[in-house]
Amino acid sequence: MEHRKDATAKLMASSAIVWLIWAITLGLWQALEFIAPDLFAGIPWLVFPRMRQTHVNGLAFGWLSMAMIAAWYYITPRLTRSPIYSETLGIVTGWAWNLGLAIGVIGLRLGYTQAREYAELAWPIDVVILILLLLTGFNLFMTIRRRTVEHLYVSLWYIMGSLIWFPIVFAIGNVIWAPPTGALPGLNDAIWGWFYGHNILGLWFTTGAVAILYYIIPKEVKQPLYGYTLALVAFWFLAFFYSAVGTHHILQAPVPGWLKTVAVVSSVGLLIPVSAFIINTFMTLRGSWRALYYSIPLRFAVTGATFYLLVSVQGSLQALRNVNQFVHFTNWTVAHAHLALLGFVAFTMWSAMYYMFPRMCGCPIYSERLAWIHWWLTFLGFIGFFSVLTAAGLVQAGASAQGIPVIQVLPGIRGLFIGRAATGTMIIVAQYIFAYNIFMTARGKHSRAETAIDARKTETAATAPAGI
Repeated sequence: MEHRKDATAKLMASSAIVWLIWAITLGLWQALEFIAPDLFAGIPWLVFPRMRQTHVNGLAFGWLSMAMIAAWYYITPRLTRSPIYSETLGIVTGWAWNLGLAIGVIGLRLGYTQAREYAELAWPIDVVILILLLLTGFNLFMTIRRRTVEHLYVSLWYIMGSLIWFPIVFAIGNVIWAPPTGALPGLNDAIWGWFYGHNILGLWFTTGAVAILYYIIPKEVKQPLYGYTLALVAFWFLAFFYSAVGTHHILQAPVPGWLKTVAVVSSVGLLIPVSAFIINTFMTLRGSWRALYYSIPLRFAVTGATFYLLVSVQGSLQALRNVNQFVHFTNWTVAHAHLALLGFVAFTMWSAMYYMFPRMCGCPIYSERLAWIHWWLTFLGFIGFFSVLTAAGLVQAGASAQGIPVIQVLPGIRGLFIGRAATGTMIIVAQYIFAYNIFMTARGKHSRAETAIDARKTETAATAPAGI
């Protein structure tokens, strides 16, 4: 298997798409339960808590993590000009990841959970994932070590940072050293839990997605990154500030005041690396914005980068104590979480898929038209999805501020929950279109309709008078 170029990237990317389709469909089932709470009454493995845990873990560790690692396996050999250290190790790791996660989510459906946010998988599965993270890191670090170029491009910095930081964060958040039912005493468990809960975004998905954006955007506009030094400044500020922001999730809890202050200050400080990234990205695009009209990967990448700016500004603002107290225990926070993972990270991963698959398969995308439909349905669906959740959150926050019980607010936001299901359905349909498009591309197919259009264009050009 060692000679099979991009074998690991293909396996991880294909697996990620399967996990996407399965896990995002569960999201619709959840949305329906908000409208009809008794929809699956009497079926334990379909109740909302179990559905949510499988949905979240399927998307976080199945779709997003595997897509991101696939992109790293594609990017790293091209930036190092050295083949992957061991494609065999990569493939074994990929299949083991699929198997371990499948067992983990089945366990969640059966009620085996650690009941920690983003760390619900059973303890043995946590151990498996940690080992696979370390093996992935070993494979990619050895590839970088054997590079034939002197300098490390910034994407490699972000990939290496992710692979160093996240295994540590993952071990802490899952209390990996404790027995399956172990936990830290008292509020320490919540503090450590939210150190992990926020850093799975900051020191895994953010750093990993930024690495991909720094690769794809310059490639698609065919000009170098605006500021190499600026990217490294953003890297170190991200590492410095992000590790301390988790406590802003529990500002209403009786944790030490100094820890809350550090979390708030660090949350606002994150605007520094985010601003550096956005300046770098938009300056790289200068004079090339027209490329957004014809480059599918670039359209998704810039959309993801824009959502990164929006979610970061929103996150810094809602970390302020007064704002946090008003919106924290509402659907506003749910909207914010989706802006991060479905807006920023997922759009980046779709960009990577559209960039990698035609190149790995040696053929054009099956249908550009379907790819644009995917973007429009996902983008418009997400804008609607985010808007109705934000509106529901503001209604809940206003009612809570006036002392109105939660149970009295629910009938008033039922229409918004219906809107959530409707806009979510748009997003889900778009992902089925995306999966079909990638599947046909992997088979080396090309849309007959688009082939006919291309043929007519070629015939017209051949018969046109000279000078036209």
